[in-house]
Amino acid sequence: MFLLTYVTPEKKVVSDLEVDQVTVPAYRGQLTLLPGHAPLISTLGVGLIKYRPKGKSEEITSLVSWGYCEVNPTGVNILAETAESLEEIDRERAENDARMMQKKLTEPNLEPNQIMKYQRKLQKALARIEASKNV
Repeated sequence: MFLLTYVTPEKKVVSDLEVDQVTVPAYRGQLTLLPGHAPLISTLGVGLIKYRPKGKSEEITSLVSWGYCEVNPTGVNILAETAESLEEIDRERAENDARMMQKKLTEPNLEPNQIMKYQRKLQKALARIEASKNV
């Protein structure tokens, strides 16, 4: 049995769902996790999480923004900062956010923490735009 638990501070996306595979946007690249995978802990970046419930042919996809992924012998635990189903993504808002963050990043005299903040917001907006193409 390979179980997926996927939560954020605001909601429980999935709890103890038996799955055949899970794909996560790890910090250094995409990881596809199958039953029997070696135990590991990884940070997550911004991107798509895909999982296939046991016995089903279709994957369920959502957008995740930062967090942690733990793989153990019984399954995968995902603790994410945010998670959005593809249907929840407002493409127009994401495009506006991306334009605004690009503009802010061109402002003179930005502090390093401001640059990091705007880059994270831009990365999230661009991921939302890309994910909205999959709806």
